[in-house]
Amino acid sequence: MTRSRSTPRVRLIAALLALAIGVVAVSERNALRGLAGDLAQLAGLACIVIATGWRVWASVFIAGVKDATLVSTGPYSACRHPLYAGSLLAIFGSGLATRSVTLTVLLLAVSAVLHARAVSAEDKLLSQTHGAAFDRFRREVPALWPNFRRYAVPESLTIQPQILRKAFFDAGSILGAYLLIRVADLLQTGGVTPTLLQLP
Repeated sequence: MTRSRSTPRVRLIAALLALAIGVVAVSERNALRGLAGDLAQLAGLACIVIATGWRVWASVFIAGVKDATLVSTGPYSACRHPLYAGSLLAIFGSGLATRSVTLTVLLLAVSAVLHARAVSAEDKLLSQTHGAAFDRFRREVPALWPNFRRYAVPESLTIQPQILRKAFFDAGSILGAYLLIRVADLLQTGGVTPTLLQLP
């Protein structure tokens, strides 16, 4: 398996999600119960679906040219780091799925710190690689919060199926984490797993 600059961050987030799934399985979460909990889980699923679609779409534009070309169309015309933005939205959705304010804040806070570091490192690398063109791009395009008034797509695009397949695999992994959170929640609320913690 190829190790990229993002591998440690991805592994840490995967471990954090695994820990959250374990905590959901053995905790009673009191802040979001009943209808509020159901709505939180539906909102979490909506965030994850939007995030995975956004990440796949962003991958179409950057696949195979990430380090050689300054991509500034499609999702990259709206924000400089749409893959990171999608990841943060998916993490927020995963947090909502846990029906815990504590877990949602924890997941989002750790992910925000990790992604802020990644944004800084990537901006530095792109500035070194593309010079004034990237510096202008950085001034005009927000880092993570998309400005859809800037959104523009080219008339044609070359797609690399292998990289697109990886994007779909990543999207499936995110949806898989949501399903595992839901299963852990159902096991806990159904009394199959013990209640060892009380979380807000």
